[in-house]
Amino acid sequence: MADQEFAYEKGKDGIRILRCYGVSGKVVVPEKIGILPVTELADYVFVAELEEEPEQGGGLPCICGEGLSELYLPGTVRRLGRYAFYNCRKFWKFSFHSSLASMGAGAFTGCDALSCLAVRREDGPSCLREVLQDLKHLVRVDCYASGAYAGETEGEGMPEYRLAYPEFFEEAVENTPARITFTQTHGMGIQYRNAFRGTQVVFAEYDRLFETGKYNADLTSIIEIAAARLRYPYELEAQAASSYKSWLLGHLREAALHFLGQGSLEDLRWMAEELVETKEQAGILAQAANERADAEALSVLLDASHKRFPAGKRRFSL
Repeated sequence: MADQEFAYEKGKDGIRILRCYGVSGKVVVPEKIGILPVTELADYVFVAELEEEPEQGGGLPCICGEGLSELYLPGTVRRLGRYAFYNCRKFWKFSFHSSLASMGAGAFTGCDALSCLAVRREDGPSCLREVLQDLKHLVRVDCYASGAYAGETEGEGMPEYRLAYPEFFEEAVENTPARITFTQTHGMGIQYRNAFRGTQVVFAEYDRLFETGKYNADLTSIIEIAAARLRYPYELEAQAASSYKSWLLGHLREAALHFLGQGSLEDLRWMAEELVETKEQAGILAQAANERADAEALSVLLDASHKRFPAGKRRFSL
């Protein structure tokens, strides 16, 4: 991007990015600088303050701390440095390739807004599980087919699948008689993050968690999980699909209000065009949009309802 610059150094295998500069919080890291591939983000690359700033040739401001909002990495990047995104509190979207090989300790510490992961699937081991383990809040994952550069932010197309991972938290518990402290993990999020075989998602195991999760996870997470699996039914078995659909149809108003609050017009459109089965159910979605005074969403929902459930022709007898 013409409005971005990078401070970097040459490493053994390629370029290590030290700092990013630009006029917006969206950073697109190039595949190459000169003739060398970009292979690494340095330790503390996006922290708000460094003890020693690298030399900068241009006059653009540094993108760091709360200035970072989105980051798009090419498949050439293999390593994230220690505390790379420390306290980047407005960092909400991270696009990367599954072939990312290693992450330094504390890479995502303080990234409480990082709720959207866009993953380019590559052959071989995937880093997705490792990234998710570092993010304890609700996270949505969109996985795209291999071969595309994650820096292509426009026209990404439809993901192969979407998964949502609920929050979990860890608590230090002291056993006073034994004089030891151990960690207890709470929340369905950790079980969803363990639905892997090695580094690959096991979809059947992920889907089986729904029968427990719908009673134990928060409502927002379950809405996200059910809608994601139904909208992008990658390796979704019929029984699991039926369970997701039955639950979501029973919580239409709550789901509509959630997506209205998120500004997720495409999720609302999908519900109106593909999920609901009756005019009355379509009316529940429209009523929610009306309550929120969301004219754009209401127009979309009413249009979808009219197309799916057209009014019958009136008959007159003379």
